[in-house]
Amino acid sequence: MANSRTNVHPNGSFMSNTASHTLSFTRWLSPLVDEATFDFYARRINPTWRWSRVICRVTKIEPVAADMLAFTLKPNGNWRGFEAGQHLQVYAEINGVRHSRSYSMTNTPNPAGEIQFAVKRVPGGLVSNWLHDKLKTGDHIEIGQAFGTQKLPCNQPLLLVAGGSGITPVMSWLQHLAHRYQHADVVLLQYARDAATLPFQQQLAQIAAKMPNFTLQTILTDHPGQPPIVFDDQQLTQRVPDAQRRAAFACGPSSLTSAVRQVWQARGYTQPLLTEAFSPPALPDNSSVHPVALSYSRSGKQQQGSSGVNLLQQAEAHGLKPANGCRMGICFSCVCKKESGTVTNLLTGETSSEPGEMIRLCVSTPVSDVTLDL
Repeated sequence: MANSRTNVHPNGSFMSNTASHTLSFTRWLSPLVDEATFDFYARRINPTWRWSRVICRVTKIEPVAADMLAFTLKPNGNWRGFEAGQHLQVYAEINGVRHSRSYSMTNTPNPAGEIQFAVKRVPGGLVSNWLHDKLKTGDHIEIGQAFGTQKLPCNQPLLLVAGGSGITPVMSWLQHLAHRYQHADVVLLQYARDAATLPFQQQLAQIAAKMPNFTLQTILTDHPGQPPIVFDDQQLTQRVPDAQRRAAFACGPSSLTSAVRQVWQARGYTQPLLTEAFSPPALPDNSSVHPVALSYSRSGKQQQGSSGVNLLQQAEAHGLKPANGCRMGICFSCVCKKESGTVTNLLTGETSSEPGEMIRLCVSTPVSDVTLDL
């Protein structure tokens, strides 16, 4: 296989020359051998060689908080690069079963072609605990290509609000700004339960040293004998009095992103507000839940379902295995054609009845009987 070299893409990302060489090689080889056969033999020569799949070597693992590890990867030539703020699927085989989860890149595109993502240990979380306990430096792991379309307006003042692991895409953007827009006017409100679970403090200090107009404010939410501190209108006034002139991005639990959105709307701000929730959106209240019929056209199944559970969970409960990743409406891995019926988008609250539309199963609940192309 060719040695990897990098070129700068016009968008600022770094692209590996090996990716284009690999594509040409596999096109030439495709009439002679199929992908599965190629992968079977190639991996025995080099554990990262694959026809099209992205296999990475773990080059570094470091703690960035008491409950969070950052993993640095060197991908093979099939990796097509990424932009700041994007996400990736990480695949793990656990007890013979393949699982996937979505994580955000925490670094910025770089000449070395390395990727970094961070994982918070979730109590009872199958993949997060496997990554923390089993994955070691020198191991190999598969990832998917980068995805995500959120873009920060780098040419105007910014307000970033991050809660817990919501800091991960923010770190990628901040490192991008520190590299290309050192004088950007940025305020970061970073929320965590306590000092031990406050991620990336060393890295944020390094960014602050490069960016004279960067302000970091940390908010510890849990204090003994007191109610948790939450984002609200008063807090925004005290901490960011000029918020009305800033474009904003909020990432973290849905309770945090919803609170930011409510304050933004109540104040009537016209500056852009982008949000990403790192927890599933709220389901309908029990008073509106009712039974529905769910039909799966390709598998020929029909089951009784509920309007109070998202369609991904219901399909899995009915014995189907739709593709999925983040389970929060971010990665679009679970997009499926809805052949008929009405569904509600849990992220927007909008209902839709158009036949043949593509929906995200993980953030869609049925309002009526629904037929899916599964």
